[in-house]
Amino acid sequence: MYKKIFVPLDNSKYSDYSSDLGVSIAKKFDSELIGGHVYAASLHHKRFREMEGGLPEKYRDESELKKQREFHNTLIGKGLRMISDSYLDSIVKKSQELNVPFKRNIMEGKNYLELVKDIKSNDYDLVIIGVLGLGEVNGNLIGSVCERVVRRINTDVLVVKNDKPLEGKVIVTVDGSEQSFRAVEMASGLAAKYNMKIELLSVFDPHYHRVAFEGIAKILSGEMGDVFKSDEQEKLHEDVIDKGLEKIYDGHLEIALNKVRELGLDAETTLLEGKPYNEILKYIDKVEPSLLVLGRTGIHAIDGLDLGSSTENILRNAKCNVLITKSGKSAEINPFYEKEENIKIEQPVNRTVKTEDISWDDDAKSLISKVPAFVRPMVVGEVENYARTNGNSEITREIVEEVKTKWSDSMNYS
Repeated sequence: MYKKIFVPLDNSKYSDYSSDLGVSIAKKFDSELIGGHVYAASLHHKRFREMEGGLPEKYRDESELKKQREFHNTLIGKGLRMISDSYLDSIVKKSQELNVPFKRNIMEGKNYLELVKDIKSNDYDLVIIGVLGLGEVNGNLIGSVCERVVRRINTDVLVVKNDKPLEGKVIVTVDGSEQSFRAVEMASGLAAKYNMKIELLSVFDPHYHRVAFEGIAKILSGEMGDVFKSDEQEKLHEDVIDKGLEKIYDGHLEIALNKVRELGLDAETTLLEGKPYNEILKYIDKVEPSLLVLGRTGIHAIDGLDLGSSTENILRNAKCNVLITKSGKSAEINPFYEKEENIKIEQPVNRTVKTEDISWDDDAKSLISKVPAFVRPMVVGEVENYARTNGNSEITREIVEEVKTKWSDSMNYS
């Protein structure tokens, strides 16, 4: 799973935590371990030039300045290189003790830029980086180097926040996205090696839809106001959005659990209601897992997004170590923000994770196209989850009708 692991080091306590985890994971997976550090000799050269005007008179002669520059450049360049090497001595010793293959990777330049270039140009499977560095101050949640690196790479990255070993429980967040199901696979691999328990955690949030619905009902007047305030609309909202979201996310957990079981493991499942990142943070504070695993972006991601909002908030505020898994493919367009006229049911209607190919026949496409656009993705997800559960690879009118009877009569297909 992880055959080439890169650990940036800077001699901070978080760097030490990262090196311990790096050596441990490399040993478990028979991986090659690369320890790296970036030193900024050119920055010191620039600063020396800027300070030349303040030197004593006897040092301002051009020939003397040239000699001092050469001496300074040699001293700083060699000195910083030696310091960088010393930062790696500890992880070298740990690697040798466990017979883990190790390579040094010393770079010169701007820290986060050189790290990102190196990560992008090499085929690292995992990056392990401390959440803070030597510049840590009270109140800091995440260091600038860590955050900039995490945002700019698309590699699995383990952000280390404490010295807790991988033991006990690993929690994986599941939202139905391709990224979250990959997170399940990565967590399962780690759990198998470290004999950890797996818990699959999903959070659905109907509250935003309730607030939006109430806001629309308040500002509309006349005939449209009567429509939005009608008992039928309120029942549609309660039955389709509230109960529908719960069913869909429960279905995501079922798919994730099946993935875990296919790997010969088992897992607990937990479904919560509320703002996802807030509920996840509260839950991990209570459970105290040794590791939280989540996707880089979620089900509503669009192309070009570096981190999803939930992932970003969790990365900053979680007290446990956090593994963010890479995105395996481009994010789909968020169906909730598409205009109704642009939603073509002839295009792939599967808005949930494609754990296997699901096709729709023409009758089923015609039937599902009559569902209101703002809830159509939810209904599509429910139908596809139902089909997978029953072993169907093609969705027909009969299957859609079967699902229809399971849902509220307020969902109008006719």
